[in-house]
Amino acid sequence: MKKNVCCWDLEGPISVLDFAAEIGRMLGKKSELNLSNYDMGEFFSMISLYDDYLIEEQGVKEKLGIPEYQPGDTLRIMAPMYVACFSSGELENLARQNLGILPGCKELMMVLHENWDVYVISTSYTQFAYNVARELNIPEDHVYCTELNVEELREGLVNIEKEVNVLVKEIFQKYLDNNKNLTSIIEDLNTFFWSGNESDYLKIMNKVKVRGGKRKELAVEEISEKTGIPISNMIALGDSITDINMLQRLKDDGGIAVSFNGNRFSVKRANIAITTPNSLGALPIFEFKDNIVEFLKTWEEHQDQFKNNPKNIPKDLISEFARKKFIKHDFVPMIHDLRAKNEEELKAIIEQQVVMRKRVRGWVGSLG
Repeated sequence: MKKNVCCWDLEGPISVLDFAAEIGRMLGKKSELNLSNYDMGEFFSMISLYDDYLIEEQGVKEKLGIPEYQPGDTLRIMAPMYVACFSSGELENLARQNLGILPGCKELMMVLHENWDVYVISTSYTQFAYNVARELNIPEDHVYCTELNVEELREGLVNIEKEVNVLVKEIFQKYLDNNKNLTSIIEDLNTFFWSGNESDYLKIMNKVKVRGGKRKELAVEEISEKTGIPISNMIALGDSITDINMLQRLKDDGGIAVSFNGNRFSVKRANIAITTPNSLGALPIFEFKDNIVEFLKTWEEHQDQFKNNPKNIPKDLISEFARKKFIKHDFVPMIHDLRAKNEEELKAIIEQQVVMRKRVRGWVGSLG
C-alpha cells in the first residue's frame, strides 16, 4: 500500500470542463422541453448563483427547512431536466467526446501513480467522472462522485413541462428582465424548490445526492479509514465552493489544502494556492510534501526572479525533472503559502487565481 494519498476535485484541477454546465447549455437544442428560445447556459449560471446564495447567506437553509443542502447541489436542481432530455448513453458519449483534461495532467498523473494513491472527489456525474478517471488510469473505486441513474429516475417522470415552464419561462425570464439581478427572483426560487409541494420535478430532484460540500469531507474520512493514512498526511486540491469542506478539513487537521486556480471560496479554506495553466505546476507540492513550509518560504522569496521565465528557476529549488517540464511547456506556476497572508495579499492572490481560472476554463470559470 502506498503511503501517500492525494484527493483531487475533478472539474477545475483535472478537467477544464463543467460537465453539468455544458449539458445545461445543450438543453435549448433538445426538443423535449421546448426551450430553444432560451440561453440555457445563462440559466445554469443563475442556478449556480442561487446555490452560492443558499450556502453563503447565514441562516437561510434553516429558514427554508433544508439544512442538508450542500454546495454543488446545483446538479441536483438541474437533474430533472437532464433526465427528461438525455439518456445515460447520450451523456456517456458526450463525456467521451470531450474530456477537457488540463494540459500536463496526464504527465503529472503518470508521475504520481508511482508513489501516490490518487483519489477523485467530485460533484460531477458518474458519466463524466468515470470517463475522465479512466483516461488517467485512476481506478473507478477511487472515484467519489454524483450518481445520476437516468433510466431509473425517468421511471418517476410523468410530466415536468409545466414546472419547467414556471422555472424557465417565468422565473428565469424575470431574472433576465431585471438585468440578471438574483435578488429579484430569490423568493420565487425559494417557493418553487422548497415550499413542500411534491411535483414530479421535485420528486426526481430529491432522489439525487450530489457529492459536494460536507459529502466531500465524508469521502476524505472514508479514504483515510480505507488507506490507513491520517488526514494530516494527505494533500487535497480543489477550486470552488463545492470543495470548501474538504479543504477546510485538511487545513484544520494539518494536511495540505490546495486552492488550484480557485476563487474566493477555495482560497479562504486552503493553506496553499497554486495558479497555473498546466497541471504540472502542482508537482513541487508533491515533491516537497514532507518539507513544505521551507519549500514555500524559499519559493516565494525568489519567485519574482523567475516568474516570467522558467529557465531562471534555480536548479536547487525544485527537482530537475520538474524544472525541465516547466521549461518544456514554457510556464511558471505561482505558488503561495496562504497561512501568513494579510487581507490585501489574499485579495491579490484571489484575483490572480480568478484570472487564471477564467483563462483556462472559459465561461464556466466564472461559476462559484
